[in-house]
This record gives sequence, C-alpha cells and structure tokens, in this order.
Amino acid sequence: MAPQPHIVIKPQANFRAFSPEKVFLSARPAATWGVFAGITALFVLSNVPLVKKDVLSNIPFVGRYWKVEESA
Repeated sequence: MAPQPHIVIKPQANFRAFSPEKVFLSARPAATWGVFAGITALFVLSNVPLVKKDVLSNIPFVGRYWKVEESA
C-alpha cells in the first residue's frame, strides 16, 4: 500500500483570488475596523451642527443628549 500524502490539495471556488474561506476570515476584522472608523468619524464631527441635528439627535435613547435647540 502506498503512503498517503500529508497535504491534500482540493480545488476550491474563487473569484479573483478571493476564496469563500478568505472572505469569511476577513469579514469580522473588516466589520470591526468599519465600526471603529464610523464611531471615530462621529466623534470628530460631533461639534458640527448639521451632524448633531441630522445624525446624532436621531439615535434612539441617547439622541436627547445632542438635541439642537431651534432658534426662532
């Protein structure tokens, strides 16, 4: 009986060198960095009145903190 190889190469579907395994392995870090970048952008832009009025004041439960008083 012939010895079995230690590494078995199996064909795997891919699209432009991205296999499903690579995509799933990199999805969580990409999502983490995306959330971090979004929170950082909101923190940096939190003093801009338009961001306060349109974005931050519409967040459920904590939006009251950034409510902009309408001037008459």
